Amino acid sequence: MMIKETEIKYEMKSIDITPFAEIAGDDLVSFIFENAPRKVTTRVAKALEHYTRAAKLIDFDEEMGAIRLIAAEEELVVAIFEWLKLNEDRFPEHKDFVRKFKNHVVKLAFYPTLAQFRFILSDVLTQGFTMEGLEKFINWTAKPVINGKKIKLAILDHDGKEIIRHNPLAIAISRDDIPGEEIVDSLLKEFIGLIERQQKKTLKAFLLERADFRNKLLYASDAGSLEMGDRLADLMDGFKQTYHDLLWTLAVLVGAEPAVQHWGLVSQFIGLYRRALIEAGILRADNTAAEVEQSNG
Repeated sequence: MMIKETEIKYEMKSIDITPFAEIAGDDLVSFIFENAPRKVTTRVAKALEHYTRAAKLIDFDEEMGAIRLIAAEEELVVAIFEWLKLNEDRFPEHKDFVRKFKNHVVKLAFYPTLAQFRFILSDVLTQGFTMEGLEKFINWTAKPVINGKKIKLAILDHDGKEIIRHNPLAIAISRDDIPGEEIVDSLLKEFIGLIERQQKKTLKAFLLERADFRNKLLYASDAGSLEMGDRLADLMDGFKQTYHDLLWTLAVLVGAEPAVQHWGLVSQFIGLYRRALIEAGILRADNTAAEVEQSNG
């Protein structure tokens, strides 16, 4: 059957940001839409649309609602990719995975990697930090703040008084007993160990199965069709943390930039993310694309 072509018009719809604002804060979501270029904000808007439409599918079409939740996560990751592409001179090399933005493993491996950084950095934001030799006298905390068109990390003293505002990307994860060039290797080992303990599977199996979940919801196999074990409402609650972290990541990238192109949190994250994709068989160790890939369906 011949399908008649229709004209495609790309227009920025008027959208209600409230659902995402309730997750990440009205100021933060507004900051993204006011400061990011259209190539980025259209992806965020589409993610928001997927999320709000998923809510309407509760008790009606729960599998399709779950697929929309996954699509919203993927769109936020693509929004981050688009920002990296537009500002490639500021960030470490990333073309090897960004160009594979249609691959579901690439998109759905991003957040588990990001979560590793959240686990590490959350201690700084919630429990505070000090300086070597001054542990008895200094206990600082930090919180991200919007400062005009910038995102800053406000450093607070033990009374909650702001001391200074710092570039959130001008920091790096360090370990006393590990050289800086070996930090990514250490983070990868921790990542692999965490997945093996929590999921009882290899990192590769975890990432491939996470990406294949949507396909199992959409398509039948020789063994039959997959039935969701969780209610859509419960899945939506779980995805809120994912969207929160991805929106904050995008906002920080838009509102700050690495002090040095190949040093700091962004460089470490890209290094770990790339290693995770190598583990999953999507990239080779020489950073070229593997021949056998997850279907882009």
